Amino acid sequence: MKKGFTLIELLIVVAIIGILAAIAVPNFLNAQIRAKVSRCFADMKSLSTSIQMLQADKGVLLVDWWDDDEEWGHQRLREVFNMVGAGDFESRSTNMILAPLTTPISYMSSIPVDPFLPSEEKWHTSYRYGDNDPAGSGHDHGFGALFGENVKFTGMRELKTNDFILIGIGPDGELGLGAGYGDVNRALPYDGSNGLVSAGDITLRGGGGINQ
Repeated sequence: MKKGFTLIELLIVVAIIGILAAIAVPNFLNAQIRAKVSRCFADMKSLSTSIQMLQADKGVLLVDWWDDDEEWGHQRLREVFNMVGAGDFESRSTNMILAPLTTPISYMSSIPVDPFLPSEEKWHTSYRYGDNDPAGSGHDHGFGALFGENVKFTGMRELKTNDFILIGIGPDGELGLGAGYGDVNRALPYDGSNGLVSAGDITLRGGGGINQ
């Protein structure tokens, strides 16, 4: 006489597998998020070190989106960076802004990719960069959370002259909480203690040879 599983036994096995999957899948996804956050910070620390090396060699910072609106920014791209990363001033990508870190002197071997960027993102693949360049005036960047008049609301520290910031999109998949130029919410940092998929951007500040 052949023996098999009863319907009750099969249902119990299926229920156990479902319970284990319900526990394992979220833990797996959370582990992926933690790994990506760690990668972001490692990438940005490498970028920060390379930016400071470039600054020490050339005596200037990179030319960000706000700098390339100015004649002195165009001049720096021509005379200091030999047009590396210049492209169309109206549509420079993050990779183009960071390109002088790899060419002609390799301060780093390649520009890292932000692991939280959505797969359909083709224009920007790396981390956002902005600085408070001494050649500029006023707010020489667009990150409102770091404007002097806004830091009392955000609890942040103002981005001072010669400081720069690197920004990753973060687990929420939204850069700057959807805020535009100068908005007080732009560049608010991600805090994993509020939940692994909390709002906010992954940020790393640098300046004066010290990561902040």
